Amino acid sequence: MLDLYKLRIFMAVAQEGSFRGAAERLYITQSAISQHIKDLETSLGRQLFERGWRGVTLTTHGELLQSYAQRIFELVAEAENALTNLENLPEGKLTIGATPGVGIYLAPDWIGRFRSRYAQFSVTLQTGVTAQVISDILAQRLELGFVEGELDSYQNPRLGICVLQEVPQMVIVGTKHAWWDAKSVCLEQLRDQPFIVRPPNSQSRIWLEQTLRAHGIEPHISAEFDNIESTKRAVAAGVCITILPHYVVQNEVGQGTLRALPIEGNPLRRTLKLVWDQSAHFTPIGRAFLDMLRADYPSIAEVIGKA
Repeated sequence: MLDLYKLRIFMAVAQEGSFRGAAERLYITQSAISQHIKDLETSLGRQLFERGWRGVTLTTHGELLQSYAQRIFELVAEAENALTNLENLPEGKLTIGATPGVGIYLAPDWIGRFRSRYAQFSVTLQTGVTAQVISDILAQRLELGFVEGELDSYQNPRLGICVLQEVPQMVIVGTKHAWWDAKSVCLEQLRDQPFIVRPPNSQSRIWLEQTLRAHGIEPHISAEFDNIESTKRAVAAGVCITILPHYVVQNEVGQGTLRALPIEGNPLRRTLKLVWDQSAHFTPIGRAFLDMLRADYPSIAEVIGKA
């Protein structure tokens, strides 16, 4: 009889293309991975992987087992979601990831709302740049990811992407800036303005520079901060500007320490996206979290329906 635990290890090796990658994803030793695969091959009397110095590839029999395993785990997930009563579960855990703005200013409210209904569940939030969130999703260290960034360079068939909301980016200024009393600004006015930006490896930094240059504007970088709170404080205290969505500065705007100025024509826009591993399946807790967010982001309904 097939062992589901060994079958999950088999699927991890197939997806990662190596015993080492599967070991890192599953937090077990490479030798243990190798032994489980050997046991599985012995029990079936079939070779499932071709070993090579660059990793492993599925044999014909391995591909057949992979197709059956996908169906098996789909049925397991369906049964779990159909039968699990969350109200009666004594405990549970959900792990989500988010890019900095989302992780600091949106996700805590989502988690608070979720735990007000399911106090017995814990939610772990990991904040990272887009590349890290995507990597952790595909390694199945995170069940759900929320990014406000561009994903054109992430061409993985396992990566599910759902656009939740378009997010206009605004010019943020402090009380000492000449634009404090302005109602809006045009894109051309950003030329030669001193910018405070994210570090060079940040997707938001890459996006901002590419977008401005596409409009013939070379941003004048005065400072680079890897922390949004530091950026806001520096803008509030000086004459530099930054580009952020309104939800990031709504408290400071309310307190009168920052202004969020719309850019005429909304030329700087990004999208808030949900990302997940389509080869995995939402747990009942993950599905409940998404169901809670559906009122705010209706496009999630289609994701839950497909999963």
